Amino acid sequence: MTRPWNRVVLVTGGSAGIGRATVARLAAEGCRVVTCARHGDRLEEAVAGLAGVTGVVADVAGAGDRGRLVERVLEEHGRLDAVVLNAGLGWAGLLEDMPGEAVEGIVALNLTGAIELTRLALPHLLASASSTGRADVVAVSSVAAWAQVPPLTVYSATKAGLDGFVTGLRREVCARGVRVHSVNPFFVSTEWLARGHGHPPESDADAAGRLSRGIAPERVAERIAGCLAAPRSRTVAVPRWAGLARLGEVPPVDRLLDAVLSRQTPRIRSLAARSVRRRAR
Repeated sequence: MTRPWNRVVLVTGGSAGIGRATVARLAAEGCRVVTCARHGDRLEEAVAGLAGVTGVVADVAGAGDRGRLVERVLEEHGRLDAVVLNAGLGWAGLLEDMPGEAVEGIVALNLTGAIELTRLALPHLLASASSTGRADVVAVSSVAAWAQVPPLTVYSATKAGLDGFVTGLRREVCARGVRVHSVNPFFVSTEWLARGHGHPPESDADAAGRLSRGIAPERVAERIAGCLAAPRSRTVAVPRWAGLARLGEVPPVDRLLDAVLSRQTPRIRSLAARSVRRRAR
């Protein structure tokens, strides 16, 4: 496995969490990184002092911003070697309790935004693969794509869709030198829950009390960097044992989950609401 030295990489959602850790990791390995976030102050805070990193205020859920983001990479570096599709939102609660705009926002960012940004980037990735021998797309998915359980029903659906997109795209482009990877973490200590419920931290200091429980985002960033150096396309669980979540789709485990979880919805609703309140205060 070779390191991704001197490659031009676009990383979405770089102001916090997995995206921020990934930008720092790739910059340390010699990549030239363009990253984006919706809020300029946090993004500026995140990229300060990182050599070879450019921050762009952009919303991946917006069509105009997606096009402008790809154009900025090409203006800055003249090529694009890899895309890390990290930007995403979550929402904890039962479907019947979700506002319609929350459903639309999660689908627009987690699925539509990721697919459309890849579509715009793909001609440039194919050109890079033709000239250098490889290019990469890395989608940050979730174990929720493999085990769809409340209170993350809609989030799980978007990540399952993202995994399906990764599989299909891999079969379109791998013979032309573009590796397509999926990194599926377990729970990660990030701001995703606070952000998804409309309470994004305004600074690093503000974020301290809003982090969800889970593994360090640096562990996921390490696996993303590994995908960018891997000789072939990969699907990676973080930690490795989290791949056991696939058993949730295998009979009779799937039927057992149907029976057990559907009887626990009042308790699930209460636990989800409590978790959100802790991080949204």
